[in-house]
Amino acid sequence: MPAKKANPAKRRRRNSRQAIIEAALQCFAAKNYDGASMSDIAEATGITKRAIYRYFPTKRELFYAVRNEVYASIVNHLWRELPPARDFVELADALMRAHLRFGLENPEMLRIVVNTISEAATREFQENIEALLADREEELERLVKAGIKEGTLDPSLDAGYLAWVFILIFYFLTYMLAFEEEWILSRGEEAASVILRPILDSLAPPERRRKPKKNPGRP
Repeated sequence: MPAKKANPAKRRRRNSRQAIIEAALQCFAAKNYDGASMSDIAEATGITKRAIYRYFPTKRELFYAVRNEVYASIVNHLWRELPPARDFVELADALMRAHLRFGLENPEMLRIVVNTISEAATREFQENIEALLADREEELERLVKAGIKEGTLDPSLDAGYLAWVFILIFYFLTYMLAFEEEWILSRGEEAASVILRPILDSLAPPERRRKPKKNPGRP
């Protein structure tokens, strides 16, 4: 049976809506939420403000659509296919490197993430962000529990708490990239390993932790 073709009118509407979101992403990334106007977005899209309002009744709704697009892109890239890894340490390192690589290639998306958090002045914004973070926490918590089960992580660790620690590291790297921190940019993906190595080592079971090297100049 031949595949059913999409209705041309619906396809045009979908394409127009996506074009508005893509133009708005660039405007919000460049001018932040308060600085970007619907006129700016209409001009970038090449349509009238009235046409935008047919799809998005308010600027806030448009910003939510942009935010969802950005978060979905970041998460889908990160979790589309977990990299092969021998243990949790390798997996965490690979995920953080992938996050850094994506951020270096898509700086405008990271600026939207920063805007979403720093400009969450209303309770509505905050609740939306918390819901997005809760989804990521559950995914990371499952990986942490697997790391504890395999013996890579200390069994006394609280998996839920540790998942939030990793989320904060992700956001730390996002901020550093968004603000073009030279220390991160100069190291690229390697920055992920530099940051994670001592953290992951401290989370290993006591018998697997590497002992710090002694300074040969001291007794």
